Amino acid sequence: MDEPDLKVTRGDIIARGLLCHCPNCGRRGLLASWFRLGKACASCGMDLARSAGIYSGTTSIGYVAAILFVIIPICFLVTAKVLSVTAGVLLGIFGTFGFIVLIYPVMLCWMVMAYHVAMPGELPVNGGGQGQGE
Repeated sequence: MDEPDLKVTRGDIIARGLLCHCPNCGRRGLLASWFRLGKACASCGMDLARSAGIYSGTTSIGYVAAILFVIIPICFLVTAKVLSVTAGVLLGIFGTFGFIVLIYPVMLCWMVMAYHVAMPGELPVNGGGQGQGE
């Protein structure tokens, strides 16, 4: 499967996505608020609405992250009798909610990254969409 030469490679997209930067121009400006992507990148104007399914994808990332970083450690603490079962359940409920709220902007950025890693040719700078971006 040959791809045309890409100005922004999959490696670039991953590096930019991990830092919550625009996959097209590499600058910050994807988020409209803590819980919402902007309609377009604030720097280059790349349309973010085309990344359909972003919000459902964050649910999957959130579930996995909460299990790995909140639920499993709490289970170990309850099993080791460091926490009571009641404290573990309460900490699991409120800890998971707080953790998801804390990482939600990162999950949004990572879903934009995942979309464009799968389809790097969709980036404006790589010939897809409107204009050349950068």
